[in-house]
Amino acid sequence: MEIHQISFAKVGILSHDLAEITVDNGADITLSMVNELHQLLLSLFSESFSLLINKTNSYSTQLDALIHFGTLPAIDKIAVFAPNKLAKMSADFSATIPSSNALNIEVFTERDDALVWLIDKKSSAAGHNYLW
Repeated sequence: MEIHQISFAKVGILSHDLAEITVDNGADITLSMVNELHQLLLSLFSESFSLLINKTNSYSTQLDALIHFGTLPAIDKIAVFAPNKLAKMSADFSATIPSSNALNIEVFTERDDALVWLIDKKSSAAGHNYLW
């Protein structure tokens, strides 16, 4: 799997239209960090793509950053892997942000379930090679 390190996270490329984002433990995500992530994603994908947000680590996101995250038009779907109660509460809250409401977001407590959901949503396009 191809992995890209940015200032606050690792971005793993799972397929030609799917990336997994794992934020560093203890990070406080700002608007400029979201812009950094958006720039990376747009450089990696030429068409729309989906994201797996891996909330294994504990981190915080400033409200303006959270609002801005969901405004990138190229994002197709987002699955959030929230392995514990606090991560799930945080993910559920994030999904209620107005810019997130326009996105197709689902929260899962199992990573494999999140990946299955993302792939099922893409099943109309055959021949994808997923690398997990």
